[in-house]
Amino acid sequence: MNLDDCYRALGIKPGASLQEARRSYYQRVKFFHPDRHQASPGLLRKATEETKKLNLAYERICRLFGGGRSAPAAVEKKKRNKSAQGEAPRDRQSFVIPCWGMKMNWIAAGRFQMGSPAAEAGRSNDEGPQTDVTISCGYWLGMFTVTQEEWRTVAEDGSGLNPEPSYSRGERLPAEQVSWNDCEQWLQELNTLEGTRLPRGFQYRLPTEAEWEFACRAGTTTRFLCGNGDEQLDAYAWYSGNSRSQTHVVGEKKANAWGLHDMHGNVWEWCGDWYGPLPGGSVTDPQGAVFGANRVFRGGSWGVAAARCRSAYRVCNKPGYKEYTVG
Repeated sequence: MNLDDCYRALGIKPGASLQEARRSYYQRVKFFHPDRHQASPGLLRKATEETKKLNLAYERICRLFGGGRSAPAAVEKKKRNKSAQGEAPRDRQSFVIPCWGMKMNWIAAGRFQMGSPAAEAGRSNDEGPQTDVTISCGYWLGMFTVTQEEWRTVAEDGSGLNPEPSYSRGERLPAEQVSWNDCEQWLQELNTLEGTRLPRGFQYRLPTEAEWEFACRAGTTTRFLCGNGDEQLDAYAWYSGNSRSQTHVVGEKKANAWGLHDMHGNVWEWCGDWYGPLPGGSVTDPQGAVFGANRVFRGGSWGVAAARCRSAYRVCNKPGYKEYTVG
């Protein structure tokens, strides 16, 4: 896509300001709402392609204006300043990432039923067969979804990463409009910043789909982490019934039994897995499909109905997919 194509895609004249480009981008991308995406496979493909085109155009124009990127020498100075000096994380203990104070909660090993029973209200076919999953090792998961402040702290040092990708702006709002590929690159940068502090073999990564559902359920077997009724969701999640069509500051809703907030609603959350069928039977530490076309994201968002925020509900899209409900 050349520069003229970028201006055309955004509907602005060549030479327009970055502010004009940003305003036009936000106006156009808002039409590709996830509820509309799911209406039909054809519409989903079209919406995905249009969103991709807008993202490419906007990112090209941002680069033209410098995109807020730091000079190489400044980047190296920032990296040295951010490099963590705190204690290394220890098993069975929560810890705080020194770069910005993000708390990581310890999730102990255990077993659970992944997926949903056939009679669950709102169930989709890909939520079965229910699978007896053993999580053999404990792990850490962020107490909150990654915020825009946290994303920018790491991304401004990452080659090619947009430090401010989000449609709705706010330091404590969740980072959104980030693809699976972006998240992987962001995590690589975080591992570099934290490299001197992490024990050998430790790394930050996206959770597997099984780890995500295990942590979301926090020992429950109901539709939601708070019970079976849609009306119970209000206290724990921002979804279409209460969100006023926007993201909200992380942690405003109640946490689940393991201290994790926003596991339902606010923004969808990428997992590490390729999308594929649940294996059924009994498995230990499943990693998802061996290969595929789409990556999994979970949890629902501010823009979807309660049924799509259920603990077992599954969604997927291309690794390069970006949307203002996906974080």
